[in-house]
Amino acid sequence: MGTVARLLLVALIAAVGSACHNPASPVVAGYGGQWTGTTAQGSAVAFTITAEEVLTTISVGHDFNGCSGAETFSNLNISIKPTVVCIPGPCSADIESYRDFGYSSGNPVESASVDINGLFLSTARAAGTVNFRNYPNCGTAIGVAWTATKR
Repeated sequence: MGTVARLLLVALIAAVGSACHNPASPVVAGYGGQWTGTTAQGSAVAFTITAEEVLTTISVGHDFNGCSGAETFSNLNISIKPTVVCIPGPCSADIESYRDFGYSSGNPVESASVDINGLFLSTARAAGTVNFRNYPNCGTAIGVAWTATKR
């Protein structure tokens, strides 16, 4: 290896090492934060993900069959991390990077209920569906799509 090539290699290694230990270097964004968006009905959807990748609150609006309003669910503790075991391990990067959630409230047989499902398309975009079942005097709206971005 020539002198110029060695100098370039040393400079590259120094730059990489400096970036790894420099607090001002860019940090890879995670899923934690406030997420907001809209449903296909034009209503708001918002949720909070902690730095530990736990869903703690969800609020989703509805507007169907003459009824409108919002449902808010707080004090949740729903991990968005994958719960799979790969045999033999380790799991592939695709499986390890997969993030989603599901939450249900109410009893669809006996009363009004809400089912919310979400999939993280990236650390900045999410999409999913929500089902509103058996709302008094309103009926049901199934498979209402929603999208959200991290603020």
